[in-house]
Parts: sequence; C-alpha cells; structure tokens
Amino acid sequence: MIDTMSKTSKNAPLRSRGLLAGDVAKRLGIGVQTLHYYEREKLIPAPQRSGSGYRIYTPEIVERVAFIRKAQALGLPLGEVREVLLLVDEGACPCGHVQRALTEKLRDVDERLREMRSYRAELAALVERAPKLRERAEPAQMCPIVEESALPAGADISPAPLRRLGRQH
Repeated sequence: MIDTMSKTSKNAPLRSRGLLAGDVAKRLGIGVQTLHYYEREKLIPAPQRSGSGYRIYTPEIVERVAFIRKAQALGLPLGEVREVLLLVDEGACPCGHVQRALTEKLRDVDERLREMRSYRAELAALVERAPKLRERAEPAQMCPIVEESALPAGADISPAPLRRLGRQH
C-alpha cells in the first residue's frame, strides 16, 4: 500500500513556498521553456531553487510573467516589455510609456488595415475578371489570371508573363 500522506507532506513545504515551473506554465498557458527564456533574458528574476534543484516561482514572479504575456498579447514586443519592466523596477509608473507604445501600435494596425482593404479590393476585382481572362487564354500561357493581374503594392518581382508551350485551359 502506498502512503499518500507522506507523499503529500513531502511536497507541501515546496509548494507552500511557491509554484513549480510546470504549475506556472499550466496556469498561464505557456511552456516551461518560455519561463526559462524569460529568466535567461532577465525579464523575471531567477527563482529560488528547492533542495533538489527545482525552480520555485513566487506569486510575484507569476504575476510578472502574466504581465509580460498580457503586454505581448497587446502587441508589445519583448524589447518594449523589457523597457516597461525596467521602469517598474525603478519605481516609476510606466503607463505613459505604454500609452505611447500602444498608440504607435494602433497606427501600425491602422496602416495594415488600409493595406489589407486595398489588397482585398484588388483581389475581388481580379476574381470578378477571372472568367474573362480565362476565356482569352492563349495556349502558351500558364494562367492568364495570374499573368495579367496587377502586382500587389510592394511586390518585388518581374511582371513579365511566363510562357509554356502546349498548355490547355
């Protein structure tokens, strides 16, 4: 018969000091390697170790990791998050810094949306023209829908049509 009480009591002091990496990872929906990466990158302090070498994460470290993950979810890159954490560690309020970073991120998203709307309009027009382009296809063309389409803004390829002999559409 296995003594479950002694097993629980052996782990109780360890868990009462904090959480193990697997527990933190599970709670925050991240991988254990992410925790180790944050530690290597000095985004979180090195957690204390148990007698057997396990990392023990305090509630403060878990809260810091949760903050990092939320900041990333808002679109802040880790370099930006590092700057925010440095301000926090210095006792300064980072909210002005965060607001500026998020404002810049919003501008980037708005620009990307404009580009995507334009691309969508170009793509919809091409889909509408596709049957006519296909009807005019020459046997030597690979696919006139692609070949005769306008290049998306920023595309860096030669617009010269490609030809293949003997293709049927």
